[in-house]
Amino acid sequence: MVRIGAAAKIAIGPPMPRIYPKEEADAILARALDIQRGDGTSHEDLVAAAREVGIAPEMLERAAAEVVMRRQDEVELVAIRERAWRGFYAHLVPYVMVGALLGFVNYMTTSFPWAVIVMFAWGIGLASHLLAVVTPDRERIMSRIERRRRARELPLPSTGVATSSRVRVDGPAASQPADEEHADEDASAQRGLP
Repeated sequence: MVRIGAAAKIAIGPPMPRIYPKEEADAILARALDIQRGDGTSHEDLVAAAREVGIAPEMLERAAAEVVMRRQDEVELVAIRERAWRGFYAHLVPYVMVGALLGFVNYMTTSFPWAVIVMFAWGIGLASHLLAVVTPDRERIMSRIERRRRARELPLPSTGVATSSRVRVDGPAASQPADEEHADEDASAQRGLP
């Protein structure tokens, strides 16, 4: 006898394969790696897993570089936002302090509220600063981060002179001849002799 009810299962044909959206599949794989490996996975293990699912090592390297770059961009974005807020507070504190001082001087000297006019004008600048901090232009900030990244990646010209972004340092090794045979030529060249 066949029971029909809540516990009964009717199977018609082969079972349907489960299909996961990309985000869900990524989350499942990430969670499985977390469970199996703990907090981290070595690069070699990642390459081996990629090979097993048919991903070329070059594509994995490219993806890893992009993920690291995105993470660095986010860290730099947070740092830029923190600097923007610190800049605003550095503007706000003098506004309040000078406003209190001007208000006191105004109260003690005249009855005309001239300090209000000064503080109103300064307040317009402070309000625009706050607006820029609260509603940042993400494209502008990301282009700034991109420019900084390109500047870090540019190779320095090979001149034998060590340089940094702010100080130029001429080392003594760059001006010394490679061997004694050329020492006389270098000395005479420095004195202007043929």
